[in-house]
Amino acid sequence: MTALRHTPVNLSLSSAVYLAAGSALVLVVPGGFLGIKLFKEFTACHANGQIAARLRELHQQYGSTIALPIMGTKVVLTSDPENIQAILATQFSSFGLSHFRHRQYQPLFGDGIFTSDGPRWEHSRRMLRPQFTKDQVPPLEWFDAHARRFIDCLPPGGQEFDVQQLFFRLALDAATDFLFGESASFEGRQGFAEAFDYAQHVLFKRTIAFHFYWLFNPSRFRKANKTVHNFVQYYITKAIRAEKGDALEKQKTDRYCFLHELAKQTHDEKALRDQLVNVLLASRDDTASLLSSIVYFLARDKRVWSKLEEEVLDAASGAEPVTLRDIQNLPYLRAVVNEALRLFPPVPINARVALHDTIIPTGGGPDGRSPIYIKRHQPVGYSVWTVHRRTDIWGPDAEVFRPERWADRKQAAWEFLPFNGGPRACLGQQFAVTQASHLIFRLVQQFDCIESAKSGADYETNPPMRQTLTMCHENGVVVRMRRRQA
Repeated sequence: MTALRHTPVNLSLSSAVYLAAGSALVLVVPGGFLGIKLFKEFTACHANGQIAARLRELHQQYGSTIALPIMGTKVVLTSDPENIQAILATQFSSFGLSHFRHRQYQPLFGDGIFTSDGPRWEHSRRMLRPQFTKDQVPPLEWFDAHARRFIDCLPPGGQEFDVQQLFFRLALDAATDFLFGESASFEGRQGFAEAFDYAQHVLFKRTIAFHFYWLFNPSRFRKANKTVHNFVQYYITKAIRAEKGDALEKQKTDRYCFLHELAKQTHDEKALRDQLVNVLLASRDDTASLLSSIVYFLARDKRVWSKLEEEVLDAASGAEPVTLRDIQNLPYLRAVVNEALRLFPPVPINARVALHDTIIPTGGGPDGRSPIYIKRHQPVGYSVWTVHRRTDIWGPDAEVFRPERWADRKQAAWEFLPFNGGPRACLGQQFAVTQASHLIFRLVQQFDCIESAKSGADYETNPPMRQTLTMCHENGVVVRMRRRQA
């Protein structure tokens, strides 16, 4: 195939060029010398909590599939569902994470499932998948215990507070209980959470720096990684003792424990640590992000709150106790969850690298409909944030929080990707959705009002979002909540 070359094109987008491959052309966004200007712009957007929104603006300006020159590397970025399906599923074997992803993430995540390709990834998947079957989802009593613990921490009397901060504590509390057999967050291990957050912040900078990732390796980053590893190692040591026959440790872990099941497969402490740090990211951050976004919207939309309240209280008033399945099957609650995932997906941007010369189906040529040649080692990113806000897919009100859109919508797999898709889809997505649905159900039962403590047009329509490996609200979710009177 023809090598990639750059060809100026006389268009109204006067400063843009096309990245050409044979007859296929993809528009290159102006980025300055070696893409340094664009890198600086993205760094500033990252600091301001607007990087996902900025990428969407570029798609709106230049097209659904574009090329971004960043630090000497041209990244093809797409928001076309057909291309995303090819990258994640139908051409799965043509795309991987690349050795750069491994090098960028290795200081924190080691050789875990989020940094691996090929046989190593397949081994990780086989190792972890059995732990996320429906049979391993905890019972209602488990979710209730964590919900009660969370609700007991909420301030009384309608005081303002950042509920997102508490959601991260809850999610860590629940994740460590499920993974390690005992809770950690509400026991005062705040040092771990801070280290984990900071390490991810640096990893995102290493990601967008591509070949120059090594420039971002400060001593605080190295210390944060060590803190995270030591935190997980404590539980690994206990699990291996139990697996080797320590009677006291076995007595503490009669119920299902994710780590103890993994320890039956291997006693390699580094392998266990790497996988657990990877799973802990998804277990904590995805759940906390989702819960924060749901409450963000409920606090701003009394109509949606009232409709959800009616459904929840009606379900709770039945003769039989509500089951976990009952909660999962409430249609409006599920619509609220889906709509929050649509507008604020926990992982709004992701990327792969071509493992060999290949083609993606669409986005090339002057009309943006021709296949695009992707050469080996070419980075290809995809913006879930942009896909979820495309008006040609979701209608003219795509930026509006309207759960009713899910009532008559058949979910198209490649138009709604809050947990990725294809063979690398998030293993814990059902766990995250179940925990979020359950907690929102209990909050509606306990509180008759949740309202935002912040206002202003920009805050309402375009809140800054903190982007690391996952996404959450940059300024928190500050609310007031009023308990129901008995």
